[in-house]
Amino acid sequence: MAQLSKVEQQHTTPPHSLSPQLALVVASLSALLGALDSSVNIAFPALSAAFGLDVSRMQWIVVSYVLTYASLLLGCGRLADLWGHSRLLSWGLAGSAVAFLCCGLAPTFAWFLAARVLQGIAVALLFASAPALVTLTAPAEQRGRALGLFQMSAAIGFALGPLLGGLLVDLFGWRAVYLFRIPLALVLMVLAIRRPLAHVEQQERQPFDLAGALTLAASIAGFLLAFSRGRDLGWTSPVVLMLVVGASLCFAGFFIIERRVAAPVVDLSLFRHPAFAIANTLNVLANCAMFAIWLLVPYYIVNALGYPATTGGLLLTATPLTTALAAPLADKLADRLGTGALSSVGLGLEAVGLWSIGQLDAGASALAVMLALGCVGLGLGMFQTPNMSFVMGAIPREQQGVAGGMSQMMRTLGVVVGVTSASMLFSSRRAVHAERLHLPTVDDPQSFMPAFQEVFLMAAVVCVVAVGLSLLRGKKLLGN
Repeated sequence: MAQLSKVEQQHTTPPHSLSPQLALVVASLSALLGALDSSVNIAFPALSAAFGLDVSRMQWIVVSYVLTYASLLLGCGRLADLWGHSRLLSWGLAGSAVAFLCCGLAPTFAWFLAARVLQGIAVALLFASAPALVTLTAPAEQRGRALGLFQMSAAIGFALGPLLGGLLVDLFGWRAVYLFRIPLALVLMVLAIRRPLAHVEQQERQPFDLAGALTLAASIAGFLLAFSRGRDLGWTSPVVLMLVVGASLCFAGFFIIERRVAAPVVDLSLFRHPAFAIANTLNVLANCAMFAIWLLVPYYIVNALGYPATTGGLLLTATPLTTALAAPLADKLADRLGTGALSSVGLGLEAVGLWSIGQLDAGASALAVMLALGCVGLGLGMFQTPNMSFVMGAIPREQQGVAGGMSQMMRTLGVVVGVTSASMLFSSRRAVHAERLHLPTVDDPQSFMPAFQEVFLMAAVVCVVAVGLSLLRGKKLLGN
């Protein structure tokens, strides 16, 4: 990580900036606010009934939001580095409050989707600036601990979302799932505005690479949309092929622009460092493997085990809760084991957990399910904090917004790839088992368990590959 001189450090942190402790609280609660969007999924049936929608159209609630913020994260990170991280955070919080209000009061589904796009823009501003605030205000020796608490807050929000969402839908209807987050967004916005946080002031003289940001956003959105629609439309359909070609052209344009501009959105030379490229690849693989849980385990708990939805929601919290508990612990272990070694241990635990889920059957106990899910969460928590700390530390202070945006973007890429791949593999294997067992339909319950088990065994294999890739870094590469 590039070091600043004492003079530069004095210019980096304004005298009226928040203390590291308060900065960590504001950034962490902002991450929790963003993660509380997990409360939306439980409201899907109510939303579908309210707008008279077919279940297949509900995917656009996720697609409109995820594609927007994933494609804008790096551009917003660079904007935060240039214009100030607290300024971008306050904009993100203000935009979130407006988006929550528009979603909660939406009269039509088209209005609702437009509000979800606005929410995606706001959360891109939020997640592009919040991690940078943590690393810029925390002393170097406390950076791992601070990032652990930041990750823990996001995991807690992710765990609480479904429980709060279900309660709010039952008591007040689906609109409350959005409206309840407005007060927290406004309080945090006031803190960010009244008590500015650290930012690199001298960069405000540099121009923002708008062309690079737009071509990058278009290429990411195009690739993700093509990947998510390929299964439904067919990989050789004209729409998917046009998306792939358009995204490829945009990415080529982005690469050319970044090689020529003086202040690019992303310094491409960073990827020449093998450990940096591996760390970002591991982020994709870890989240790709894990997200099969959120796609298939709810069906397993409710349909195969016969538990009610409330019990299923409680069982599912085992993964994010153990992730939250492991995140601060990972900082202490990183000092002893090193970043690379602890990341490998975390990925190994995640692989064991995924393999354990693949061993479950229709007679498994609730305890066995919780232990398997908890093992995945524990491994993910052990992996995420040291890996994010390495990525943030590898990028200079004046590009910490880009570093935070890159970390969040890689996680999102893993989620999209994981959901689509797990869905495709499950459908294909279920068809194979339906034919093998001579079942009347592919959807026969007897074809569910073998396909379910094979998906998680393959997810475990992905994690094992990630472990091997992580071990390639070693202490010499990582520099610790």
